[in-house]
Amino acid sequence: MMAAFHYPKIGTMPSRALALLLQGKEITHLDFWRIANTYRLSDPVWQLRKSGWGIQDRRATVPTADPTKRSASVAFYRLPDTAVSAAGNEAQDYVRDVTAWIDKASRKAGAVAAAPADKAAGTHTQGTDTPKDNTGGAA
Repeated sequence: MMAAFHYPKIGTMPSRALALLLQGKEITHLDFWRIANTYRLSDPVWQLRKSGWGIQDRRATVPTADPTKRSASVAFYRLPDTAVSAAGNEAQDYVRDVTAWIDKASRKAGAVAAAPADKAAGTHTQGTDTPKDNTGGAA
């Protein structure tokens, strides 16, 4: 158990990952891509672990959208419920501050919170697969 909690600077990738984890969410690379528009979750997790957050992970094999029916190994990250509880009100204040920063930054940039391709549109079903654009060349 942590003696003191270290909260990363708001606006950084570790702050965005920590805000999700402090909400009791189990997150994957794809979840983080949709929130932070980055392909990289392992580095923020590593930074948070280095600063004392006891992030747990599990791996699962999941299907991809690949036409070869390929599967991929995906990491699911979470904070133990005891760590979330121990962080208490300070953590919930931090989550609100990070969420407010994300909202403000998104409005300022004219961006949307969703990833560039969304599952509802059928363009993306797994974070390990990126859709390929047809450039109009001969098939």
